[in-house]
Amino acid sequence: MRLTRGRQIFLLLVAIVFVITATASANDHPVLKREMTGPAVVRLQQMLDSLGYDLIIDGKFGQRTEMAVRTFQQDSGLLADGIVGAATWQALESLGGHLVHQVVKGDSLSVLAKKYGTTVADIMEANDLTDHRIYIGQKLIIPTKSFHLISSGNAQSEPSIGSPVMMTYQVQPGESTYVIAKRFNTTVRAITEANNLQNPSLLRVGQRLLVPTPRETAEPGSLVWPVLGPISSGYGWRTHPIYKNRQFHGGIDIAVPSGTTVVAAGSGKVIRAGDMDGFGLGVVIDHGGGVTTWYGHNSKLLVKVGDYVVKGQPIAKSGSTGISTGPHLDFRIKVNGITVDPLSWLPSRKNLY
Repeated sequence: MRLTRGRQIFLLLVAIVFVITATASANDHPVLKREMTGPAVVRLQQMLDSLGYDLIIDGKFGQRTEMAVRTFQQDSGLLADGIVGAATWQALESLGGHLVHQVVKGDSLSVLAKKYGTTVADIMEANDLTDHRIYIGQKLIIPTKSFHLISSGNAQSEPSIGSPVMMTYQVQPGESTYVIAKRFNTTVRAITEANNLQNPSLLRVGQRLLVPTPRETAEPGSLVWPVLGPISSGYGWRTHPIYKNRQFHGGIDIAVPSGTTVVAAGSGKVIRAGDMDGFGLGVVIDHGGGVTTWYGHNSKLLVKVGDYVVKGQPIAKSGSTGISTGPHLDFRIKVNGITVDPLSWLPSRKNLY
């Protein structure tokens, strides 16, 4: 069938619009892999560099960049194939990955905030700026707008009144001073001053930092989820999955893959950490006021008795140790030694992001 000239022009316009739309979509989260070059690769390298991974920012997706990508993917629980797709971009941003922008003529904090979709306040905090003055050639950390802190309710709480608790923290892969400050509800300035850091944007994986953290008391609604996953067994009476008799389950089982990072549901002191018989490798945190949280069946513990931890801090890797039918976290809350339903203390699942 022969197309009329008008029909040909119409189809050509449709094709052009499709290409433009596809290109715009791809530019938001382009798929990157070995041998590719360009600005998107530079952005990827800057984000990985800001999170502590060893590579060269040259705009070339070579062996060193691929190794950094694979390591990041493995650390994030993703398929470590070295290909940067939407899931890897999302993980980078959710961990607080950021860009490094070198100031040029015409730049201002408001211009940069608008350009990168963040806020002036966040840029100032990430760079420990006390005023809005910047200079040509200055390198600024640009935090991504998608950094989230899991908290109860829709807003992050301000540090509570009282002297802060000083904890020792070891920098993990994928972390910057800005990320650590947000995670532990403190500030870049506080961490910088506590450690006398000359350049707070440069951290080494494994570096030990003193982190000033606010004091807080655990209460219903104040805790965070220790892991995210479906609840495979709730609180209360049930038929035991192994013994097949009726037993009271004093917690909730959250199904997650083995090796998932388990975080402290609230701030407190570790009073037990080790093999706890049927509970497997477990951790118990004392939050004060008679409140303790229990984390069972882990494959690896990241804390020891006597450690002070803060809400959201990694404390273990999930597993299936002890009496268990598969990988999961057995999470329990006790008030004055009596178990309570964790769901009455945790935030609504719809408020997790």
